[in-house]
Amino acid sequence: MGTFEQYMEQATAGGADRQLPGCVAIAATKNGIAYSRSFGMQSVDPASPLSDKPMTPDTTMWIASCTKLVTAIAAMQCVEKGLLNLDDDVSSILTEFKNPDILVGFEDDTGQPIYKKTTGFITLRMLLTHQSGLGYSFIQPELAQYSKYAKLDPEFGKKLLAESYLFPLLYEPGTSWSYGVGLDWAGLMVERVTGKTLGAYMEENILKPIGMNSTSFRIKERADILSRRADMALRTAEGVVVPNPTRFFSDDAPDDHGGGGLFSCPQDYVNLLVSVLKNDGTLLTPPAMDVLFTPCLSPDAIVELRKNRATMYKTFRESKPGSAAVVKVIQPDEMNYAPGGQISERGWLGGRKAGSMSWGGLPNLIWVLDRESDIALLFCTQLLPPGDAAVKAAFERFEYAVYNGELGNIGVKD
Repeated sequence: MGTFEQYMEQATAGGADRQLPGCVAIAATKNGIAYSRSFGMQSVDPASPLSDKPMTPDTTMWIASCTKLVTAIAAMQCVEKGLLNLDDDVSSILTEFKNPDILVGFEDDTGQPIYKKTTGFITLRMLLTHQSGLGYSFIQPELAQYSKYAKLDPEFGKKLLAESYLFPLLYEPGTSWSYGVGLDWAGLMVERVTGKTLGAYMEENILKPIGMNSTSFRIKERADILSRRADMALRTAEGVVVPNPTRFFSDDAPDDHGGGGLFSCPQDYVNLLVSVLKNDGTLLTPPAMDVLFTPCLSPDAIVELRKNRATMYKTFRESKPGSAAVVKVIQPDEMNYAPGGQISERGWLGGRKAGSMSWGGLPNLIWVLDRESDIALLFCTQLLPPGDAAVKAAFERFEYAVYNGELGNIGVKD
């Protein structure tokens, strides 16, 4: 069995057999970075000057839904300040949801949406944990159909949030789970109660205090960040890694997208993970940090989340390169969701402990926070489409290497 680093060097090597574009893998504890290694180049396009420039921890990336953890912390800070409440009706702040509709179908002849009214209301907790009934038009087919009917812009970051993300609900708030735009609306709540843009609020209360100096929603206004940006890659249907023709997310978004609009670098983002592990009150008080990690799905939402996760994991395991290999980190079925992210209610065989929180970003970024072991993991790349099996396999190999001593004595050991 080769080492993790041998695995990654081979996977990111140029040529026809390339499995991955450039990647960065970092493991940290509350005392800081314990392991950091970059692999491959900043572009897979041989015509790009970045094709000869190594990927580094300072390389700028669109971190997409890794933004959600930052927004959740911002929202929890507002809860601590008494500006927001986790369980109040959000419509006192988000007036767009005074009388939300639930989408139940479409008329056969006209394609017009068919609605029914909710009997309850949406809360901030529901927005943070994806129980509000909101979704994503690129994930839920019914929202894709609705967006086409309503002529909503399908491109991320092109229009104002209140125009492009005002979807009807998929179900009664609090009764199920669907990944969606809830964190974007939570970010708007932060803006409306603080009187600041989400980026300005984060800069003052999160980014500067922990040294995230290369993170911004406004990449065009930060030449220092823009100059270090990696190219986006694409895996074709044939499995070949090629240059992606677009950046996917707009550089000129008119709003700060709390669900996925930040540009950052691995070195910056790991500062956030370290601060969470440290839990010294810089970001949140310890009780509020516990709330960030406390799973709170309703029984039916748990069923839906676990079904979603199990389906994705089964697909990965069956398609995983080298799935018959000895190195495996096995995901349990017992998953839940907290305001900060997905929670594993049981430990992973060969990896993270029970209570660990995790999520990632659309161009195949992944993070894990294991407070019991005092370990944070971060794996970053810029590859579309999301959910790439080769990236998941590489991250599994990384997690195994960290938890089984291959990369040194990281975190708390049994």
